[in-house]
Amino acid sequence: MKNNYYDILQVNKNSSPEIIEKAYKILVKKYHPDLQEDCLKQECEETLKLINEAYEVLSNEEKRKQYDLEISQKETINNQKNNSSNQYSRTLSEYTPSK
Repeated sequence: MKNNYYDILQVNKNSSPEIIEKAYKILVKKYHPDLQEDCLKQECEETLKLINEAYEVLSNEEKRKQYDLEISQKETINNQKNNSSNQYSRTLSEYTPSK
């Protein structure tokens, strides 16, 4: 997963389905390629693809539960890595001789 779907739709993780749908509609209007200048159409098309992908997952209860579980697992792994790295750094600094 490259992007956080909640960030893409600019909603909180605890947002209701109604809030997610409203955010989706607002963003679709904002980034719709037909409403953009020619120089922005390509960029808006890519953004709109991400918005649609995020909405497809977050608007479906089962997909959203699975997505939330995956996010939770990744956060746990990242926290463990950060804790290990910080612990290693502290250990190294404790044994580095001072001048």
